[in-house]
Amino acid sequence: MPSSRLTPFFRFIGNPFSFLLLSSLITATAASKNTTYQPRPYTIDVSPKFLEETRQKVANFRPTIDIDQTPWFDGPPVTNVTEIQKYWVEEYDWFAYQSYLNSNFSHYITTVPPPGGTYNRSLDIHFIHQRSTRDDAIPLLMLHGWPSTSVEWEKVIPGLADPDDASKPAFHVVAPDLPGFGFSPAPTAPGLGLVEHGTVFTSLMEQLGYDRFAVYSTDLGYFVALHLIKKYEARIINHLTDFYIIFPTDADLARYHANETTLEENNYIEAAQAFINKHAGYSMVHSTYPLSLAYALTDSPLGFLAWMWQLAATVNDRPYEPSELITHALMLWIPGVYGNIRSYKELFTQGPPPKTEVPTSIYQFGGMSLYPELSDFNYVVSTDLCDSHFLH
Repeated sequence: MPSSRLTPFFRFIGNPFSFLLLSSLITATAASKNTTYQPRPYTIDVSPKFLEETRQKVANFRPTIDIDQTPWFDGPPVTNVTEIQKYWVEEYDWFAYQSYLNSNFSHYITTVPPPGGTYNRSLDIHFIHQRSTRDDAIPLLMLHGWPSTSVEWEKVIPGLADPDDASKPAFHVVAPDLPGFGFSPAPTAPGLGLVEHGTVFTSLMEQLGYDRFAVYSTDLGYFVALHLIKKYEARIINHLTDFYIIFPTDADLARYHANETTLEENNYIEAAQAFINKHAGYSMVHSTYPLSLAYALTDSPLGFLAWMWQLAATVNDRPYEPSELITHALMLWIPGVYGNIRSYKELFTQGPPPKTEVPTSIYQFGGMSLYPELSDFNYVVSTDLCDSHFLH
């Protein structure tokens, strides 16, 4: 497997899916509502006027002071942010990327019926549906998290749908934007929880004619996948995730404080605690009063980029190109950030995952490099630290 960790932001290299063989700012090409629940083609078309206004907001960004401290001590360094500002104002071209997305991927939008439970309204879902030419292709639902959208998978979709080697598995890839992300409108009421999200995406797969399918998940999409799989267990071929995070239990911490843990356990526990205590504040804010934060982030595109960059840089082991950061910030900023940051209030959980008999594969990546205290927080799956009740 590659040593570079797939972050909740985007991208991995290679094809991990051989495991599965073993087991108005955006206008569409159709109306935004369709009571027959049939997918229809979608063209990404962001208003040029809106994008120019956004560029002007970036140009007028007011940088903060800097202090004499190591980089990333309090967040993205002022120098880094002002460099991104200059690139955004003078060089960045959204329309080139928009053309790339429209030309290289098959986009659709559909309406799914109310999922029931605690949410009784229909939803419009944008998704990429890249069908394979292979007769043996496996339907694959790919669920992203924050700060990300369906284009998290842009580098791997072509190789998944049409691999260059006939011995590799092929997939009919379905990559939706979660509600409130990218080009999927946000929920209009609270209550779209984990189970309801699972019903929404199962309904989407039903519309496409996929009675059975595999699931790949990361970040918030991982929590959605667990509940989808639990409710629709008989339909799931395999679950592959890069986000099987094991946090130390009270019993683990008691052993740690009693000096009864191994060196490997010590390293992992210390890194996990560092993440919880020092690096997870964003999720707590998103989970409590996201509207308060959304006012500021929606008003400042560069401010929002800096906010999401902190997490993206923390959990990654490589630098980002300016165009990558800006594009993925825009994918969340164009629809308005409230709809995606408040998803934590509905989806974020540190509770135990529901048990399931679905074959589950863990894709493990390397560690995090920006903060030394997180170097051993590499999503290790250890039977000493967890009940691996759904690993097969």
